Amino acid sequence: MSTPKDQPHRGPWTGYGRFCPLARALDVVGERWSLVIIQELLKQPCRYGELQNRLPGIGTSVLADRLRRLERAGVVARTPGAVGAGVLYTLTERGQGLDEALRALRRWGVGFLADPTADGSHRQYFDVTYVDGIDTVADGHFRLVVDDRPTTLRFAAGELSMEPGEAEDAELIVRTSAEFLDRWAAGEADWDDGRARGEVSLEGPATSWPRWLAATGYLLHVEPVEPLEPETTDV
Repeated sequence: MSTPKDQPHRGPWTGYGRFCPLARALDVVGERWSLVIIQELLKQPCRYGELQNRLPGIGTSVLADRLRRLERAGVVARTPGAVGAGVLYTLTERGQGLDEALRALRRWGVGFLADPTADGSHRQYFDVTYVDGIDTVADGHFRLVVDDRPTTLRFAAGELSMEPGEAEDAELIVRTSAEFLDRWAAGEADWDDGRARGEVSLEGPATSWPRWLAATGYLLHVEPVEPLEPETTDV
């Protein structure tokens, strides 16, 4: 007869149980959604509802659980907002210490973002409904070319799909380099900076550029689209 010690552990997962700094770090922030919550709070303090809006797909019970766990670990703190505005979630000094690690993860992950098949998939799908006003953005097809490697981006109804190859019907072609994407992922440059410095070029109507930024989830807020002006090309 087996003893309780011999029997496999079947209770809730409580961590890796390893005396290892990496394992202990993942015990605290390695659960699904934890790191993306921290990334949002690195940008700015947020209220609970703002986090929900920025993280489509997260259940309210999961968000509450992750925030409680991060607060217990000293990563997140709750601070009173303005009168009647509710509580703000902010990062503590320990939470801010994850900034460098997240920069490194984004730089590592940008290669998968530029190549939808890098993980063995045929196509990728991204939910960008967290962008305020995204429902006002018209559907469109775009092409992203990174160091002469083209991928197709199709935006429709708050969803962005990405597949390898060239979209013949692309309304806008965005060309850049892996070097620029690396700096963008690290937070050292943004897309408009890239255009100003000639590291990002457009082929097609420049009036489609704001729609590209919205469809790729780069913007936090989209203003209603004004009537289009005559098209110009930025090469």
